Amino acid sequence: MRYQGLDFLRGIAILGVLFRHLEIEAWIAGPGGYGVDLFFVLSGFLVSGLLFSEYKRRGKINAGRFLIRRGFKIYPSFYFFIVATIIVYAVIYNSYFSNTAIRSEIFFLQSYITPMWSHTWSLAVEEHFYITLVGIIFLASRYNWIRDERKMTGLFSAIIFIVMILRFYYVQNVFSNDQEAFFFTHLRMDGLFTGALLGYLWHFRPGLIQSFYSRKKIFTFLIPVLVMPAFILKTNDTFMLTFGFNLFHLGCALAILLLLEVKSEKPPAGKGIVSKIKSSIGFVGIYSYSIYLWHLPVQNILLRYIPDLLVESVLYIILSLSVGIGMSLLIEKPMLNLRDRYFPGK
Repeated sequence: MRYQGLDFLRGIAILGVLFRHLEIEAWIAGPGGYGVDLFFVLSGFLVSGLLFSEYKRRGKINAGRFLIRRGFKIYPSFYFFIVATIIVYAVIYNSYFSNTAIRSEIFFLQSYITPMWSHTWSLAVEEHFYITLVGIIFLASRYNWIRDERKMTGLFSAIIFIVMILRFYYVQNVFSNDQEAFFFTHLRMDGLFTGALLGYLWHFRPGLIQSFYSRKKIFTFLIPVLVMPAFILKTNDTFMLTFGFNLFHLGCALAILLLLEVKSEKPPAGKGIVSKIKSSIGFVGIYSYSIYLWHLPVQNILLRYIPDLLVESVLYIILSLSVGIGMSLLIEKPMLNLRDRYFPGK
């Protein structure tokens, strides 16, 4: 079952990331970077939901099968991307990535060791989250904690709080001297666990979710309040680097809940310009993973040949979307079909 609203949020997230890396001055560039955090909350919600759904069906989870299915989603597109960019840069540009950078990518250590591509740090954070989450839920299911609402919500909330405090300490004491370390997994995983906490409430606290929908107008007003600091404060503002992230994560979680009301396999044909824009953004969201992988190499190559930054920026957006969608159809979708054939979801 596809959720139209969540595809729309994916589309917003990937477009934000694309605008974040524009070479020309743009007001959306700063807040666009928070597209990664929107991805984190979405991923935490959806991935945890897969495990919680399996537990509700079977009374346990198959950790190995879950990781295999995740692997079919992540690894083929990713490793093709790594191999292809190594070959292209070596053959065409006589440029070579360091062995350390290549190993960082291969073993998903990008959030701790300088990688080939600067944007892949977020993939490492997600990969570490998958493994951590599987371990937590496997143990929770084995010891019958999952249906203990206080233990599970307390555990996820504690993880979020600890990460928030670690990031606060880092920003106050280290950030000005070591900005790259800001991408460490243990400083950025709270968005994913915010999504996981929402996933737990969605699956095991339906009464609480329904009370949210009964007060939908209040929360609809609250969402822009929570995300507004990302649009008015600079990205290196101390508040945004610490508690601002958590407010943004909360706003994303509330937006997910609001958009979960609309779900279907095929979105209905909409009328009007607003509906068409939403459908277009949702379409882009379906291919967001491959678009995310390829957008920086596309930009890097364009910058070598096009001196006009405005022209380069327009082509960068168009080609990033085109190449990402093409690579998704070429690699990601066939591998997902293969996964569903040999490792079905149910």
